[in-house]
Amino acid sequence: MARSKTLTVAQGSRETPEFGIVSGYLFKLVRGSLGCTQVDLAERLGVDDNTIQGWESGRRPLSALRAADLMRLTHRLASMGAPTAATALLPSAIEADVFLTTAVRAGGRTLPIWENPLAASVHRRSFVSLVTWPFTGVVPSVVRHLPLPKARGPVADRPQMSAAMRQAFFDQMRTSAEVAGNEATLLRRQATYLLAFDGREETAQWLSREHKRTAVRSINEKDLPSGILTRTASLALARQGDLEPVRHFIQGTLANDGQTLASLTYWAYWLGEIPDTFASDGEMVELGARSWSGRRLAEHLIGHLDDPRNAEMNIHSLLCLVMARKELLESDGDLRSRTLLAIEQAESSELSRHARQELQNLRFATQLAGR
Repeated sequence: MARSKTLTVAQGSRETPEFGIVSGYLFKLVRGSLGCTQVDLAERLGVDDNTIQGWESGRRPLSALRAADLMRLTHRLASMGAPTAATALLPSAIEADVFLTTAVRAGGRTLPIWENPLAASVHRRSFVSLVTWPFTGVVPSVVRHLPLPKARGPVADRPQMSAAMRQAFFDQMRTSAEVAGNEATLLRRQATYLLAFDGREETAQWLSREHKRTAVRSINEKDLPSGILTRTASLALARQGDLEPVRHFIQGTLANDGQTLASLTYWAYWLGEIPDTFASDGEMVELGARSWSGRRLAEHLIGHLDDPRNAEMNIHSLLCLVMARKELLESDGDLRSRTLLAIEQAESSELSRHARQELQNLRFATQLAGR
């Protein structure tokens, strides 16, 4: 019996991405949460078996669905019992696929700034975690608990990109950063951040040059976007194992109160504590500085104080946060207890002398908050 065609795919659109690997893999996790085979789910959705296979492999990307049909699909999956957090993530996963495809298609070719997704808005962790999923294998937190569906053979542990696709993506990130120059700061910063996930030696050398370029500039205390750019360059090198740039940034740029507040505000935005979306780092800091409590940021930093690549930045940031938002620890005994436990776990001989002193200051500030 022929199945009804309830989900319509737009055909022949030039805007249809060539692959939908992130949304396809997420869809596979959603199917796993339902305990369905591809055939079972096809029956329940009223589509052909090949459609489910195409969605999950990315060969027939979900972005080819019309908007109304995508909304209908997410609602039907939720009504079947799929976690709403996972189905609600599908549009963002499709956006990540469009971004990846745009970059891979362009490769080392220069994209006009108006066409480059990195220049459109300040990205958050929730979106970037989807973009970097194929490179890191780190499952986005909201779907980390979902099981993969059972299969006869081995199942990939992440969305799959070929070596050629990866190279093309990172070539575009480097081209974007270089084209941005000193003017399109947002574009340069966000491309620099993503280059930290490229394991090629030539990229590590480029990141080192980028940090030196930003670090030697005299950053005006009111030039907050430049401070955030330097922050990104130093953290990109820390991800690749070089901690000296972060130490230089902490003791140099972040010695300025305005730059410290900008860094904390950006982090709060990155974690989703600031709900509005902004078109530039400057706008984000100016308009978002008073709209976050610091609770989500504190929870994040406490959970990452012992991260070997980011411990010193996290220790410094938590200390600054505790000093700026004293009510966080004063009003929450459980948060104080967990902060003290995290401080004990963060103790390490590998920390710099400055970081060890800041850890002691953080311990004292936390104990004082409980009196």
